[in-house]
Amino acid sequence: MLLQDNSPPKRKHNYLYLTFFKPITIMKTIKLFFIATILFTISANSQITKGNWMVGGSGNFTNYKSTFESNNTVTTQTGNALTISPNLGYFIVDNFALGTTVGFNFSNPSGANNNSHSYSISPFVRYYFRESAKIINPFLQTSYGFSKGKSESGGSNKSSGYTLKGGTAIFFNSSVALELSLNYDSSKFNSDVKSNNFTVGIGFQIHLEKKIIIF
Repeated sequence: MLLQDNSPPKRKHNYLYLTFFKPITIMKTIKLFFIATILFTISANSQITKGNWMVGGSGNFTNYKSTFESNNTVTTQTGNALTISPNLGYFIVDNFALGTTVGFNFSNPSGANNNSHSYSISPFVRYYFRESAKIINPFLQTSYGFSKGKSESGGSNKSSGYTLKGGTAIFFNSSVALELSLNYDSSKFNSDVKSNNFTVGIGFQIHLEKKIIIF
């Protein structure tokens, strides 16, 4: 009659496994994990599809040169300006978003002790030219804004005008993108003075996916 051995299994194999599991294998595993993580991040689709939101903004510091036209007289003004423009947008269809930008501007004209500041609101439309799977995605944005400002001398002004913004979005993952852009602004101040200038901008966008949460 054979008796069944119910004693706990020996751990000999575990000791052998630990003995021959070399550190170089652990390092290879860690490297493969990080490579897989990077590849997943790069290949993740950006959230520029219908129903998603984008929150972000842009800013620029420029040494500007603006051309003003009033009463058939053209003058040129140079100076420094800082602009910060947070925005909120919603994708009504894939690659196409509607939104609003709120702008804050501070300018220091050259040769004049007459600094000014202003704020603005500008509804915009934006279109991305490539599908969401692309890491680098060029876009075109146009907006029409209304601005109100005040200078240190006590003067005030109102303006309205349009902005054309062309640039490239570089997606770090499906949600975060760095934006580089070239902007053309055309504005009309106090109904008789026109201004046109180019600026270069840099900004970030965070793309939020719409999700349904069930409790």
